[in-house]
Amino acid sequence: MKSKYSEAFIEQALVKVYFRGGRTVRSVAEEMSVSFHTVKNWMKRKVLDKLGVTSTKGKRPQDWTADEQLVALHETHGLSGDALYTWCREKGIFVHHLTSWRPD
Repeated sequence: MKSKYSEAFIEQALVKVYFRGGRTVRSVAEEMSVSFHTVKNWMKRKVLDKLGVTSTKGKRPQDWTADEQLVALHETHGLSGDALYTWCREKGIFVHHLTSWRPD
């Protein structure tokens, strides 16, 4: 479903929210005639984008193509411990997914 708000409008709204002074996010949202929860979602998305983190609603492990699985196995070859767990966390998978993708 396409958003009814343009990216330019969302950016302007976020500027108003982040530089709102002593006002609440709810009051800024009401002023713009936008749902409070919508504004909060925009704020969350902006933070995740800044951090380079993909949304938890991203691709499920079972949706990875064979090529993507092969690349993942290649990238994690030789990783262990914290490095492996960090890589998996960033991609939204667990170590057991990698294990299941390995050829027998």
